[in-house]
Amino acid sequence: MNRLTNIVSSSFTRTGLIVLCLIAACTLGHRLYALKDMTAGSQHTLKSQSVEILSILPEPLEIEVFINPQDPLLENIVSLLNKYQANKPDLTFTLTDPALDPQRMRQLDVAPGGEIFVRYQNRTQRLTQVSEQTLSMAMQRLARTKSQTVLFTTGHGERSINSKTNADLGVFAQQLAASGLNIDNINLTEQTSLSASDATVVIAGPLQRFLAREVALLLEFISDGGNLIWLTEPDSDDGLKPVAIELGINRLPGVVIDMAAQQLNVDRPDFAVANDYYRHEATNEFSDITLFPQASGLLYQPHGYNEDIDNANRKWQVSPLVKSTDKAWTETGALSGEVVYGDDAREVEGPIPLVFALERSRNGKQQRIVVAGDGDFLADAWIANGGNRDLGNRLFNWSVDDSSKIALDTALHTDTQIDLSRTAMFLLAGVSLLLGPGLMFSTAAGVWYRRQHG
Repeated sequence: MNRLTNIVSSSFTRTGLIVLCLIAACTLGHRLYALKDMTAGSQHTLKSQSVEILSILPEPLEIEVFINPQDPLLENIVSLLNKYQANKPDLTFTLTDPALDPQRMRQLDVAPGGEIFVRYQNRTQRLTQVSEQTLSMAMQRLARTKSQTVLFTTGHGERSINSKTNADLGVFAQQLAASGLNIDNINLTEQTSLSASDATVVIAGPLQRFLAREVALLLEFISDGGNLIWLTEPDSDDGLKPVAIELGINRLPGVVIDMAAQQLNVDRPDFAVANDYYRHEATNEFSDITLFPQASGLLYQPHGYNEDIDNANRKWQVSPLVKSTDKAWTETGALSGEVVYGDDAREVEGPIPLVFALERSRNGKQQRIVVAGDGDFLADAWIANGGNRDLGNRLFNWSVDDSSKIALDTALHTDTQIDLSRTAMFLLAGVSLLLGPGLMFSTAAGVWYRRQHG
């Protein structure tokens, strides 16, 4: 009896020790582990530039993702944020269902498809598209120590940054201020000079003509290397033709009509739909549809309107950032009744450039200028439509920030798929479906036979 008890006790002891060892091994394995990304393109690891940006953010970083829990992109977003969190432990992110708190969504003016808010030191960057490139660039902007100033011209009926009526820019200006930019007005009649290094000047849809002295001030500002954002309007008599000549940008007659807008249930004909974006730092990885109400088509003429003007010293690097669809044209006639293309020789068929970016080296800095054929796409009535807000953020951030931008390595992931020949596919299928199961079945049959027959 004692012998049997000792055997049972010894058996339980060994089993208990094995279980304890397994528990200890699992606990240590959960706490002490190492990760190694063995994919060819290191697709599960942050790029070195992103890690470097995280290192210059000493304070906690908060990210709030407004997204439907059923959204198929949710898993990818969480996976990306986990990579950032692994390199910055004080980074926290939360997932918020917009449907659960509609009042807060209205207060924050969250886009219908959801947004990502990146918050750092009481400043916020908003994203409608998320990737390592866009997220790291947003963090880089939050990390800048020098506050950039953006000055909106006044005195000519421009869109106001202090009002939130449909035609004004109050909502967008408030968002720019929350991102860390200094937003203010400037009256050029009160200025004797403009410093090209202190601020970016914005001309937002003036309704009255600029005085000759103001135009001369703007031309001097551009010549000195100042950054400019010009939101013009169709057939606008704003007195800024000399500025257009200096930049080589011509506004096409009429307003852009786009039949593609009907597919978006837009009733008016004078809406341009954009889904074609030039490969550029400002629009990298941007693919959202944007709406441009009552937009002017643009044309770049490197010699301006006057062929005799010497442009040899200008040397702009010009990019048509945004284009309308090929179903668009510039309409010079009345918009009532049936509107068709071709009843005026001045009309131009799409795709039509709607936004241009100009860049050059000037006086030791990189000068950046944006000219858009419309200002309504950033107005309070339309900023929440499609990707308008995100596009506006990109244009302003590119214009005001002359620091070096990150260019993340976007090498192809060569190990995301396997290309097999027909013979290799049949061989793999034979091994996995026939040979493997056959070996397991024969082994099991042999064990059963030996047990039954000794």
